[in-house]
Amino acid sequence: MNTVTIALFCIVWFVASYYWYGGFIERKLGQPDDTVQTPAHIHPDGIDFVPSRKRLVWGNHFASIAGAGPIIGPILAMAMFGWGPTLVWVCIGSVFMGAVHDYLCLMYSVRNGGDEIFKLAESALGPVSRGLFALLIYCMLLLLITVFMVSVAQAFVTVPALVIPTFGLIFIAMLMGWALHKTNLPEIPVYIVSLTLAYALIWVGQTFPLSLPETWGHATVMAVWFFVISAYCLSASVAPIWVILQPRDFISSVKLGVGILLGFLGIAVVHPVMSAPFSGSMDPVTKPLWPMLFIIVACGAISGFHSLVSTGTTSKQLNRQSDAKPIAFGGMLMEGVLSMLVILVVGAGLSWGYAPDGLAEGPTLQYFGNALKDNWIVAFGNGFGQIVGAVGIPGLTASIAALLGAVMVKSFILTTLDSGTRLARFLVNETLGRRIPLFRNKVAASLFLLVPSYFLAVTNSYATVWQMFGTANQLTAGIALVTVGALLAAEGRATRYVMIPAVFMLVTTGAALFWELFAPGTGFLVRAQPEWSLGALSIILLGLAVVGVISAIGCLRQRMIAKEIHPG
Repeated sequence: MNTVTIALFCIVWFVASYYWYGGFIERKLGQPDDTVQTPAHIHPDGIDFVPSRKRLVWGNHFASIAGAGPIIGPILAMAMFGWGPTLVWVCIGSVFMGAVHDYLCLMYSVRNGGDEIFKLAESALGPVSRGLFALLIYCMLLLLITVFMVSVAQAFVTVPALVIPTFGLIFIAMLMGWALHKTNLPEIPVYIVSLTLAYALIWVGQTFPLSLPETWGHATVMAVWFFVISAYCLSASVAPIWVILQPRDFISSVKLGVGILLGFLGIAVVHPVMSAPFSGSMDPVTKPLWPMLFIIVACGAISGFHSLVSTGTTSKQLNRQSDAKPIAFGGMLMEGVLSMLVILVVGAGLSWGYAPDGLAEGPTLQYFGNALKDNWIVAFGNGFGQIVGAVGIPGLTASIAALLGAVMVKSFILTTLDSGTRLARFLVNETLGRRIPLFRNKVAASLFLLVPSYFLAVTNSYATVWQMFGTANQLTAGIALVTVGALLAAEGRATRYVMIPAVFMLVTTGAALFWELFAPGTGFLVRAQPEWSLGALSIILLGLAVVGVISAIGCLRQRMIAKEIHPG
């Protein structure tokens, strides 16, 4: 099928959905009031609570929620189920579930002093739910930080040209943040200079690739990169948000926007045809489309991690309530657009399947199976490079375009690392910090996540439990939606727009956990050599889901009874 037709249909869908359904949810449930001060104005501290320009908050929010999720999820789902079911779920899920989830989590955090989602859960579902939800979130962030730390380190080792663009961008962001917040320089020239320097770094990185000495050994090289990345995450998590995160994420978002435009330009000019099948799996060990598709796609349609970002960092920067719709609802739909582009460039830019025997290593990576086996970043970069490189833009060869795509992805992974660390700091401050004074300290709270992440990465222990991240992430989304539903019920507002997605996500997550536990021949507890640790973790997650649902039902019943007795 021609990718131009698919792209046009999806773009019209997302634009119409933003104005139609987004406007409906804003009027009926969000009901922003710009006469009420946001937490950023009520509690300005210059570090976390900083009232900011909408474009900067949008960039920080979008870069934080996007990360690698909308790229790796659709790629893996395509390999298992084909591009058709994957694209349909991205289009439907991002509008009716993901965008509603992100927007309403942000709005209720803004109305409650910038409270994080686990604190909102306590007020809506009770203290038991708060504790269990906080534990789930900590485990999810621990896995997320560890795996993305490994991904960044592996990319630095395999593609040394990424080192300078990645770390150089941090210093450019610091200069941009200083210029915007501490000087009277006009905004537009600051943006132009910062973006020009960021793109120049890509050329510098390719011309002067940096790598650690091979004589150190692979394990030592990786450990050094883990330490460097951890040190960066610690610094970024405690620094004022305008110093690194806001400007760096703005630059990253603009780079992504340019990448998306180049991708669509390539599709419009080259007219590539999908080589991937509409449905079908490359893997002989197949998984059921439901529930696994809805767990694997994750951020491309709905993600619990987004509730942490909306309530953790974005709500503390929002200048006015009406900014929430373009930032949160619009940001999620833009993530859907990104996932759609990933499906098209990988499905049409690479040949489906595995390369025939006898091909050299380079050409083999133009096949979907070989590129994905090497690295998911390679799969995206090569597909992107093949299509964009064929446009005929002077100097933009397939290899340069592939590097451009890889740098774009790498910037967003780094965003997930530092944003995730900052969110973990909030979590530790608000939970352990209540009882242990040490964890009220920003550095100590950040290290409470970074230290175990470092050791999980060095020892490769994360590889086993990472398989559970998807279900933990989607379980978080379900509980976040239940929390919002309880808050809506308390105000006498319609709950079906969040409770239907909540029930779907909780049931789907529960079904996925049962499948992973008892799938014939492959389930954690029934395979030839049972995975007892994964089985135990799955049972714990099931228990959290059950407790969350029971708490939600009890709370909703009490709220509705109270409304009947006191309708005013």
